[in-house]
Formats: sequence, structure tokens, C-alpha cells
Amino acid sequence: MHDVVVTQYGIVSPIGNSIPEFEQRMFAGESGIVDVRGSFVGKDFPVPFGAVVDDSAIPSAEELNIEPYTQTHGGRYSLYAFQQILDQLPKKLPIDGIVQGTPAGIFFEVVRHSLRNYNPDAFIWDEIRAEWVVEIIADRLKSSGHGDIPPQYQISVNSACAAGGQAIGMAYRFLQSGRMKRCLVTAVDAGAWESQLMNFHLLHTLTVDDLPAHAASRPFAKSRSGFVKGEAAAALLLETREAAEERGAEILAEVCGYAFNSDAYRLTDGREDNLCVVKAMEDAIADAGIEPGSIDYINAHGTSTQLNDRLETQAIKKVFGQDAYRIPVSSLKSQIGHPTVAAGAVEAIACMLMLQRQRIAPTINLTDPDPECDLDYVSEGCRDATLDFVLSNSFGFGGQNACLVFKRGNT
Repeated sequence: MHDVVVTQYGIVSPIGNSIPEFEQRMFAGESGIVDVRGSFVGKDFPVPFGAVVDDSAIPSAEELNIEPYTQTHGGRYSLYAFQQILDQLPKKLPIDGIVQGTPAGIFFEVVRHSLRNYNPDAFIWDEIRAEWVVEIIADRLKSSGHGDIPPQYQISVNSACAAGGQAIGMAYRFLQSGRMKRCLVTAVDAGAWESQLMNFHLLHTLTVDDLPAHAASRPFAKSRSGFVKGEAAAALLLETREAAEERGAEILAEVCGYAFNSDAYRLTDGREDNLCVVKAMEDAIADAGIEPGSIDYINAHGTSTQLNDRLETQAIKKVFGQDAYRIPVSSLKSQIGHPTVAAGAVEAIACMLMLQRQRIAPTINLTDPDPECDLDYVSEGCRDATLDFVLSNSFGFGGQNACLVFKRGNT
């Protein structure tokens, strides 16, 4: 079994479109949430908030040489995050695979089928597939001299809000087993537009409270009333430790534990007994070969919904017992909203930055603690800490649970 490390990453997010900007604003506790009415949506739209990317400095679809197939910017964001890695890669460094967390999948199949029935001559829809961004990235790796990735290792996964974590976990398993030496992971969701916001609004999951935008996402607060839909993209290069050390790469963090399961309980609600969430955390910690007490920090899924935050708090207590009150917890979604499919990958980068800097990013807006959410949520601002192992949780609709354990790169 091979150790698996992360050597490079890139990001597009509501608080920065580069790692230095994202890091600075994350530790400063800044919010990337804005009022979208009158700009992204109509002035009388029922959902007031979104965590949107400032894409003014991101190249256009034309400049990136991609077709603007849809009204989303997912292709642009994915390629821009990927480009941040590509620009740093040594020439002709072979990449063996790509795993992408995508919001597409069955959605594209349904749309394509419906439109083909409506207009059989609209052949362009036969060219749209969930994996088209992966294929573009594979082509660009090939043209840049980084190898020809076979189709079976150009993988797209959609496990809702767990997809970013699952994509990292799948790459981790490929590398751990020796099937690959290097694997690129990408995840993207650029869905802060009318139809997506309305979809989540009809599920009663988004906050519509009358308050300043920066205070809209408030995980673990008594007054929390739903999440804020966000958008983001992340790219990470995973390597076996041997491959990284052979080329003298800087090791940013180690991926040392992973677990994924699904309870298929309900479309949106989690199980009240937390059975599968608890097991996912326990299995990821066991996979890392450590005891629960070795975890120094938990990056919570922390969506700011009444149900999720209460159940996640209960699950943490079941896994860690009295230790749960010792371990700092925070939710990045208080700052960037919930970028759904991309969340696990963006939060993985956040965890690695925390490991490198030995600092914990805060849970902002937690001014009225919920008595049922009584853990240490780092609400006072950025906190210095000794961090060797961190746990990151990602829980998706349909009961899909991905948990990752990251280790400090030099330990």
C-alpha cells in the first residue's frame, strides 16, 4: 500500500480565485455571500442570497476554447482551477487519471433525451455529456506532454454534496493500490442561477431571511434557517509519496483515510439515528490507522440547516464521546455558502491550508449558539492550533456520505 500525498492545487471560489487570495480571506473570516436580486436573478425573486464567483478575471469560454453549451460557467471554472496546476507542472510529468465531481450525470441524460424528442435535428445535444470537461482536461494534458489518459481513467462522479470528497477518495484508492502514480481531481458546481435556486427553494433548504447577505449562512446558530447556494471549483494533484519525493515535489498534505457509504433513507433528510454518517466517520478514521482521539480538528459539513447541523453534532458526539467537546469544529460554508458538488474538494484544500499554517478558519455568524449544537465551533475568529490529523465531512442528498482524513505533510 502506498502513501498518498497532495502536491498542488487550484481554486475558484466566492472568496478568491487563487490559493493566496482564498487563504487570506478564509483565515480573515470574510464572507463571499451577496444579495443576488436585481443582478443574477429578478428583483422580486424569492431567494435573496448566493455565494457567487467574481469571474471578471477568469477567461471567457472563447478564450478557453470551449463551447458555452449551457448558461452555467462550470467549464470555465473547472479549467481555470486546473490551469493553476498545469502552469506549475514540470514538463512531461505523466498524469495517469482524472476523477471529477460533477453536477451533471443523469441531468444531462434527461435534458438530452427530452430535447432529442422535441427536436431530433438538434444534433448538438448528442455532443453534450457529463464528462466533456474531463475530456477537455485530458486533451490539454496530452497536448502539454503529460501523457494520454485512457478513457477508463477519465471518470465523472455525481454523489450530490458528497461528490467532491468522493472524487478525492476514489483517486486516493487508485494511488494507494498502485494502479496509478498521479491522479488529477477536479470538482465544480456553478449553479447560483434561477432554476437551481428555485429547485432548492422548493425543497425548503435555502434561507430567505431578511438580513445582511454576509450574515445569511450561520451554521450551528439557533437562528439558522437554511443554506446559501454557492458555486466553486477546485483541482488537486494527488501522487504516491514515492512519485512525489522522486521529483522533489513539495508535499502539502497527506490523504490518509477515506470512507464512503449511502443509506438511501430519503431524498433530502438524513437518518435520525445517524447510523451511516457515524459509520463513515469511524471508517475513515480507522482507514487512517489512528484512534478517534488523534483527530485535532473537524471540518464539518455544517450547511446551516436546522436538521443537518443538529444531526452532525449528534454524530460527532457518537464517534468521539467526551472527546467531542475537546476537538475544534468549524464550517467553511459560513463563508462560502454551499457549493454542493464542489464542497468536499474546496474544503479539502481549506483543511490542507489549515494543516500547513497550523491555524483553524472560523465559523462566522455564530452569535446565537443553539443549545443542541454545543461543540467548540471556533466562532471567535481564526485560532492557532497544533494540527496533525483533521477530519473532513461531506454529506449529500440521498444519504451519500464521504469522509476524509488528512495528515500534516511533514509528519
